[in-house]
Amino acid sequence: MDDETRASAPGGRPRPPARIARSRLESLLLRVLTRVERALLYVVAFILLAIAGGVVVMMFVTAIQTPASWGDTAIALLEELLLVLIVIEIFVTVQTHLEGGHLQVEPFIIIGVIAVVRHILSVVVRLSVTMTPEQTREEFTELAAYAGVTFVLVAALALARWSKRASRPGS
Repeated sequence: MDDETRASAPGGRPRPPARIARSRLESLLLRVLTRVERALLYVVAFILLAIAGGVVVMMFVTAIQTPASWGDTAIALLEELLLVLIVIEIFVTVQTHLEGGHLQVEPFIIIGVIAVVRHILSVVVRLSVTMTPEQTREEFTELAAYAGVTFVLVAALALARWSKRASRPGS
């Protein structure tokens, strides 16, 4: 018996040559797929950083060129900065995965909270404009819904962090 047929399968039985060849092929395919995945993750990471940088540059250009009130400009800048935070959180998630970490739910919950806060800011800006009573009621309803979503997301974040601490050995 040669080395390849002596390679043991589970249970101590020798593996047939066909099974060994299939196992090697699967191993090769898995290595290729893993390398392609890593390459794509690097591409995604660079694109995310470019997008975040582009948003920051455009934010300043727009703030300088737009003749708006200081309050409107400040809220627009804050919304754009929150967008940059969302992109950076996604980037950090990709980076963590590249470093061998597992996909975690916390960054996505944080992204959700930031996104909802951006929408809340938009509603507040719209509420500062003169509207009909029906439009005002719709905006306040939207604001209440966003507040509820924010509460649920923050509760989910607290639960995720609590469960992580509770699952640690020695806790």
